[in-house]
Amino acid sequence: MDISLIVTTYNWPEALRLTLHTVCRQSMRPDQVIVADDGSGPETARAVKDVLGPSDLTWCHVRHGDKGVRQSRIKNLAVRYSQAQYLILIDHDVALHKDFIADHIVNAEAGVFLQGKRVLLSEQYTKAVIQNGRFTPPKFWTKGLGNRKNTLRFPLISSLLNRPKNFETSLRGCNLSMFRHDFLKVDGFDEIFDRSWGREDSDICYRLFHNGIKIKTIWFAAIQYHLKHDVFTKWDKERLDRELNQNVDEKRIRAVHGFSKLSSEGEIVEASKDF
Repeated sequence: MDISLIVTTYNWPEALRLTLHTVCRQSMRPDQVIVADDGSGPETARAVKDVLGPSDLTWCHVRHGDKGVRQSRIKNLAVRYSQAQYLILIDHDVALHKDFIADHIVNAEAGVFLQGKRVLLSEQYTKAVIQNGRFTPPKFWTKGLGNRKNTLRFPLISSLLNRPKNFETSLRGCNLSMFRHDFLKVDGFDEIFDRSWGREDSDICYRLFHNGIKIKTIWFAAIQYHLKHDVFTKWDKERLDRELNQNVDEKRIRAVHGFSKLSSEGEIVEASKDF
């Protein structure tokens, strides 16, 4: 099964470098890595080239202009450039366990999308790994961790716990995977959630539910480590919640302004020769 790993980013090249280093060290390599850049400056392009350029990965850095938060659009744009039948989506503020991709693929099944968990790193640990330029996974007992249990990887226990469900309310887009045909079935991410941060991940998950696609939450596998950073507080919560509630009330099965309506804006900044 072909795999596209999509990494969304915006103006935190130091964190992106760490993320991409952990991508390069995966036990199962993605067939493509697509950096989805929501209008970052030139330092991000340098970070992508510095890390992915010397690797033997097939990769692409795609960017649109900086016109405020447009997370839905940049993810759709990345999928436009992807070739694989399976999509794994992460953010630039996470580091990956070496078996992250392998765990997603082991758990993939028809009619199901996946959501993984994350470990919350302390500010001190985050500063240390960024300064070092390489990521070392914390131990279970490392001081200051949040969601400490998520440091534990037990594939056998994970296989027993991971069961598809029809619905879930606790949803995050930083550790998400699905088949491309399911992404297209719901018309991808919805740009009506752009111009502010959040809720676009819950929205696409709800539309997947409305199409009869189940969710499997991956416990004790597909581990990722979230870098500590300031929380984005100036966001249009009331509007986004209203749109999300309307999605639920209407049982939307497709996006209002989704992948099929994606404009031509955006370009490849750089890519590997085999992309």
